Amino acid sequence: MDHNLYACFAWISSFEAQINSVQKKIPLVVGFGITGKSLINHLSKSHKELYLIEDSADNFDFGKSLNDKLNLIVNPVIDEKLFNKVSEIYSSPGIPEDHIVLSMANENKINVLSDIEIFLKKTQCVKILVTGTNGKTSTCLILKTLLQSLFPNLNIEALGNIGFPVLDYMDKNLDIAIIEISSFQLKLIKEIEYDFGILLNIAEDHLDRHANFEEYKELKYSVLKNAVYGVSFESKNPFKNDHRNFKDKQLSSDILEMPCFRYWPSHDLENLKAALEVVSIYCEKYSDFSFLEVELKSFLEKAFSDFNRPSHRFELLEKINGINFINDSKATNLSSMLMAIDATSSISKEGNIYLVCGGDLKNQNLTTIDLDPLRKVNKAIIYGKDKHKMSQSFASYTDSLTADDLIQATKLAIEHSSCEDYVLLSPACSSLDMFKDYAERGDIFKNYVRNLKSNES
Repeated sequence: MDHNLYACFAWISSFEAQINSVQKKIPLVVGFGITGKSLINHLSKSHKELYLIEDSADNFDFGKSLNDKLNLIVNPVIDEKLFNKVSEIYSSPGIPEDHIVLSMANENKINVLSDIEIFLKKTQCVKILVTGTNGKTSTCLILKTLLQSLFPNLNIEALGNIGFPVLDYMDKNLDIAIIEISSFQLKLIKEIEYDFGILLNIAEDHLDRHANFEEYKELKYSVLKNAVYGVSFESKNPFKNDHRNFKDKQLSSDILEMPCFRYWPSHDLENLKAALEVVSIYCEKYSDFSFLEVELKSFLEKAFSDFNRPSHRFELLEKINGINFINDSKATNLSSMLMAIDATSSISKEGNIYLVCGGDLKNQNLTTIDLDPLRKVNKAIIYGKDKHKMSQSFASYTDSLTADDLIQATKLAIEHSSCEDYVLLSPACSSLDMFKDYAERGDIFKNYVRNLKSNES
């Protein structure tokens, strides 16, 4: 009897030791940008100790946002000894897949998780995931405007890659979360069901971060896979869920001619159609009335009476000395640049288009995309890392010049322009070869144009 009791206690002690061993393992966060800080704040509610790997010395501004009681171990030696102590890894979307931490996580079979995965698992609100090569942020804001106008008593927010980390809203009692999600974030999400998946479009982008275009496309399409309701530009859906094609939705001429939509580019009108399709399904499946009963024109007029489209996205600036200026700095791929050219052509009644573009192409293939819209451009002024490659490819479609930087390119565009012409900044490239991000690039362009205004004769 005593021997059996001793054996029982020994087994319990061994089991407790195993539990303690597991409990002592520590989560590791990679990246200390907006998402990384949000992850650390969230995890600090349930952990007293965390590892942080941050490669950039510029990001070590802890401020007062972190939990004072948290023991944050910054940049420990990355080796097998460390990984024996790591319970799971939380990665920010900007971390490349070949980062040493993610490679070793794969070798050591340690789960790599994301903030969006935590949010999807632990919140009860209606979740709408929005992706696409272009138009994600605009669509999120359009959709939020539509839903808030219809349901003013609901708590609705646009989150995620739009600039507001999802974990900051875990305790906000949201009714609807509209989540902008990138291909990098989609790659980190496991098989988790959510209410809506929206796929706006697909074109070549981020091929510096993905093995090839096929991998990028597969990731984008995956937003439809685990959605109860899918909305996309395709008629066919490879996944067995309720799917709608927003391209089938028509906007009448009286709606398109409304003052609030007068200067919207055609691609934002497509984003509006996608958002309207989601609203229609939401009303049908989650509310007690049909969207078909809504008088669309008056509803849209009221909803968008004071709507401001986001900055750096086909942003019409002031006319100076008769020349029109458009800031489309968010055009970080060839597809978005070509759409901006088409949109400028549609609003330019007489003037020529002078395109300012360039930067880092991110391995986009200039030979596989139809560059024919460039024929609408009178001259392209190209700067940045890949300016010579772009100039050679553009030669079959339009005249081009190369410049040392954005300011010189803008000056050259203005020198060639006349009254009623358009100077369009639509880079088709990443900004990171010369700028912090696309916003800094756009702000520099806007400030230069604003200074022209003050010197206008």
